[in-house]
Amino acid sequence: MKYGYTILVSLLLLAGSVQEGFCQQPDSVKKLIDTALYFMQTKSLFANNVDWQKVKDSEYSHTINAKTFYDAFPALAFAYRQLKDAHGMLAIDDSSYRYPSSINFDSVLSPGIKKEFLKGPKIVTHYFDNDIAYLRVPSMNVFTQEDIDKKGNMLRDSLCMLLSKNPKRIIIDLRMNSGGNFAPMTSGISPLFMQTVLGYSVDRDTNFLSATKLKDGVVLDDSGHALVNINNNCSLHKPITIAVLLGPSTISSGEILAAFLKQQHNVKTFGESTGGFCNATEGFVFMNEHAYILLAVSKIADAGKHIYKDMFIQPDVFVKSADDYENLSADPTIMAAIKWLKTK
Repeated sequence: MKYGYTILVSLLLLAGSVQEGFCQQPDSVKKLIDTALYFMQTKSLFANNVDWQKVKDSEYSHTINAKTFYDAFPALAFAYRQLKDAHGMLAIDDSSYRYPSSINFDSVLSPGIKKEFLKGPKIVTHYFDNDIAYLRVPSMNVFTQEDIDKKGNMLRDSLCMLLSKNPKRIIIDLRMNSGGNFAPMTSGISPLFMQTVLGYSVDRDTNFLSATKLKDGVVLDDSGHALVNINNNCSLHKPITIAVLLGPSTISSGEILAAFLKQQHNVKTFGESTGGFCNATEGFVFMNEHAYILLAVSKIADAGKHIYKDMFIQPDVFVKSADDYENLSADPTIMAAIKWLKTK
């Protein structure tokens, strides 16, 4: 299963019908248009909602005199807009387009979250009442293997440090996890998972595709190879009760991680609904790296094959909070989680 990875693609295009007058275009511009439409139509999770013949007719008529990539960009942005994919983007040279999100993050994010985001993503550990551990799992926007391994090991070391004190319960805070690379964050906390198959990707026709699997505490790629090199292999002798904290800035990989934790019987979620980007994306670079398309390509299902069709995670216990990261003990969402944890 792929989460947010850029894939370099070399594509041999099939010869298509040529609109009258289309030959006026340079071959490179025609190839740009054809390739972009190919990716949108064949890869996008939302492609079935688009009248592609109508889109293509519009593209060819509006780009018939396009001589440069810049000339073609407005029409391609129009095509991308028909997907209504707020998780992805289209970029050609210095021009880019994102479909606007239905969420006004400036209004829904609390002052506490906004202030904490200014400090940058960081792992935070804490203890409450000597037996309740706390671990913040932040966004992890990393791409090189070195950085993936570094982040995965930092998170695993933090978890192992907490577990070394034998806590009876743990809080996993995903409120500031706005996505990034799924592999290091999931591998980092893998000792908390009770199963090796965490879930599945699901295509636009509701076909179950590849499974997300753990082996030796790390996430595997579709070929069964470890995506992260983890050094610390601490483990739990028995499952502990877990409270997972969610919010509107829990997005993308953060939402997927929440979905995979939520399915366990020892987990309860607290906070607010997530951002609504619980899907897998795939990126495509083409035209000698002049063009890039990032597309949502599949929905997510948990190990029980429950599909998150609406692509957001609702908490088990709703808590509206100002998100007090200056004083964790006074944070309403954490207080609600602790209250429940103490009953377990």
